[in-house]
Amino acid sequence: MLAAQKGDSGAARELYRRYRDRVYNLVVYSIGDPLHAQDLLQTVFLKVFRGLPAFRFKSSLATWIYRIAHNECQDHHRRRGVVHVPLEAILGSPEEIDTNPTSDHQHALKERGAIVRQALMQLPFKLREVIALRYVEGLSYEEIGRALQCAPGTVASRLSRALTELEERLRPFRGVL
Repeated sequence: MLAAQKGDSGAARELYRRYRDRVYNLVVYSIGDPLHAQDLLQTVFLKVFRGLPAFRFKSSLATWIYRIAHNECQDHHRRRGVVHVPLEAILGSPEEIDTNPTSDHQHALKERGAIVRQALMQLPFKLREVIALRYVEGLSYEEIGRALQCAPGTVASRLSRALTELEERLRPFRGVL
């Protein structure tokens, strides 16, 4: 971090390598469009690299980077509106998904994914965001609170509300899911 602050391009590349996938997951989960997520990822890291000299270690580097990503996602939503959440973010990684499903099984997975995606996208942005940070990125309540500039209790409240709303929206599909 200190080397990157001083302009070391190798350190900056390592910083990008270390955080790009984590930031990309948050961005793509928040905005739902992989193409726009790539653009936002580049914007986030441009802002990170421009802001490095001013970073004063008052929070963790990850929290600071997540905050920049959060702000970019909010700006994106204001400009473009909300779109879909990618199925991979909901159903899990490729290792968790059967690679040789039967055609009926494939159809059922697609149907389930569409139902869950629709339910998730009906949640307000703030609720989707805590779900992404908690379940996709695995951050603690404290880390999420620092990234979103709110108290851990607020994070817990939003997460509880998000899960309750998801459960309510998915209740009619209990036998299908």
